[in-house]
Amino acid sequence: MQNRISKSNKIASLSSDTVRLLYTWMLAHLDINGNFYADPVMVNNLVFTRLGHSVKTVSSALDELVNVGLITRYQIDGEKYLNYPDFLEKQPRLNPDREGNPDIPNITPESLLSNSRVTPTQYKIREDKISKDKVMTEGFEDFWKAYPKKVNKKEASSAWKKANRPSLETILRAIEKQKKSEQWAEDNGKYIPYPSSWLNKERWSDELKVESRSSTSQPIAKFINCAKCGSRRLKADLDENGICIGRCDNATSTL
Repeated sequence: MQNRISKSNKIASLSSDTVRLLYTWMLAHLDINGNFYADPVMVNNLVFTRLGHSVKTVSSALDELVNVGLITRYQIDGEKYLNYPDFLEKQPRLNPDREGNPDIPNITPESLLSNSRVTPTQYKIREDKISKDKVMTEGFEDFWKAYPKKVNKKEASSAWKKANRPSLETILRAIEKQKKSEQWAEDNGKYIPYPSSWLNKERWSDELKVESRSSTSQPIAKFINCAKCGSRRLKADLDENGICIGRCDNATSTL
């Protein structure tokens, strides 16, 4: 985010460093939806706590940020708030589902103030895009947790968004089944595909040979000492009394 800020033409065109500073410092106060209070008094007290700026200076700076489209103001139940329009789009690592409920009500098309540079239609388009992105990434963390080779998460996330994939349940079942295959078990997982490759090539449909565990293998022979001679014999060579069948010689030798 900071790299984008330093290259932004809009930010460079602002009238003063005070306005630029306000824009960047407010970033640290935004909630998970990119919202903050728009009351200049609150902004001055919470953001410019130690700088001694007047409320008038902060109010003018907020107006300028609205005019150039860097922030949007909206009103709900008589209270004014502000929103950074590109906040969610430019924060791909944020996961709203893992955050607590924010105190500030979220922006809606109906709550936009008349001096906002964003129209309800434009907001709806952006809202639909964000919802679509959320659907595209939904389930990825479950996939990543289940996949045994955790290599290059960024590429895997990109592949997840692009893949024409089946349901998450189908993918997780395929992973669990393929974990038991000979190919995935060989050389400590050496031949397990990278997660991005697995997704790009739709490897969930692979029919891999499951590692067999022979049910016909002979059990380990059990040896027991003869109750009469003490010789160590196979259990099958002893009678029901534990005595060598037909060859007990009262010896104490062992096999």
